[in-house]
Amino acid sequence: MEPFLVLLLCLVAAVRTFTFSAAFPFFSNIDEDLHFDLTMRYSLGQVPRTFDLLSEQALAWIVPYASPEFLQTPERFPGGKFPTPIWKQSPEQAMAEIAVTKAAWSGEINFESSQPPLYYALAASWGRLGEVLRLTGIDLLYWVRFLNVALVALVVWIGYLAARIVDPAHVDLRVGVALLLAVMPHNVFYSLNNDVLSAVCGGALFLCIARWSGTASPGIGLALLTGLAAAAAYLTKIANLPLIIIASLTVGAACLAQLRARPGRALGAFGIFALCGAIPIAAWMVWSKIHFGDVTGSLPKMAVLGWGRKPFAQWWIHPIFSAHGLSIFWSELVASFWRGEMIWQTRSLSWPGADRFYSLSSLVVLCSAAIGLWPRTGASKSALIVALISFLASICFLALLSIEFDFGPCINPSREHPYFTSGRLLSGVLVPFAVAYVYGVAWLLRRIAWLLPLLVIVAIAAFAATSGILIDQPVFASEHNWFHR
Repeated sequence: MEPFLVLLLCLVAAVRTFTFSAAFPFFSNIDEDLHFDLTMRYSLGQVPRTFDLLSEQALAWIVPYASPEFLQTPERFPGGKFPTPIWKQSPEQAMAEIAVTKAAWSGEINFESSQPPLYYALAASWGRLGEVLRLTGIDLLYWVRFLNVALVALVVWIGYLAARIVDPAHVDLRVGVALLLAVMPHNVFYSLNNDVLSAVCGGALFLCIARWSGTASPGIGLALLTGLAAAAAYLTKIANLPLIIIASLTVGAACLAQLRARPGRALGAFGIFALCGAIPIAAWMVWSKIHFGDVTGSLPKMAVLGWGRKPFAQWWIHPIFSAHGLSIFWSELVASFWRGEMIWQTRSLSWPGADRFYSLSSLVVLCSAAIGLWPRTGASKSALIVALISFLASICFLALLSIEFDFGPCINPSREHPYFTSGRLLSGVLVPFAVAYVYGVAWLLRRIAWLLPLLVIVAIAAFAATSGILIDQPVFASEHNWFHR
């Protein structure tokens, strides 16, 4: 019965992702045009070696299908309404608008060009499959975005498997994690970007680490899978680095504990893990160093965005070191992690009441999860510690970036608001967060009544799903989306 229920939740996640991915037009404010440009380049076998302007191949899709509804309001157009989509106009009607639109997009530099290749290679292959299925025009464009449908469903299943390892005795944790992941209104997952695959690879890596915690003698197969998961997480998004470091330390500690009893097996497992993880990561670092000037590819991106590194002495005057600044950083980051970062007609798709709930409940519940770890022992405690530390390490990583840089003329982050609060950068720790969050709720409420934690998780999931639907529902009226093709 339980596996069937979880599969049903995977289906719910898939349907939700499909519906909203189809409702949002192209190209969203979270750099979807840049990610699409990279997907096009990879589909043509062109791995970027520099920060170029958007390619002509990408512009051929961006110009006719891009919607102005993200960054503009209808009052700016004649008659107070958005113009008819270019792809619905005749060539004669659209000629002047095409020229203006292409001129507006042609000068954009793709500052995501140094991003690792895994997502773009996968999306390019998925797009090729759409061509084999003879999809064209807007259907083919949305087909590439619909890759998210399968990836989000996979995240739900991975979360369930991880929760089953962490606490096999309690159904509230196992089903609660799957339920939360199935309905979490993260609208970044309705857009074409590498954060969805980041959630899959980060979840897979956490699942492997949970298995390490649950076995006294990890084998070569588990070491192989863990190393490949770590490599995949890095080759999807460098923001997953904190999780990879925590995973590596956990594997090293497990092998060290086994070293005296079975030295050959311990050294073999660690060697396989290190080789499978390090070789792909090192290869991409070398590529980045050769073509972009440093191992992360960040130096030219910083130049494009106008960022600079601050002297170390200036780090400590950052507002994040005040109670008010820390509150801003935490609340904005966690809220965008829950509900996403899309804007619509220049306004954030958010609701202050829901944002306050997300930030406060996450703080309270994660603290309760940390307290609830003390009486636990064994594998489940180790896995929960990894889940908590992974999420907190990723938060600290973004805090460090907020402190380190002078953001110059950049709009977000900026000198006036110097905080990395893009929740999509935490996508790699989505599964560990869900496990820690649901465990925190369970620990708080389980002694009152055994069924109460699951009921509360259902209520939280219902609130999150309902608020997400109400917040995002304006996009369904867009003439630019898949439903109006």
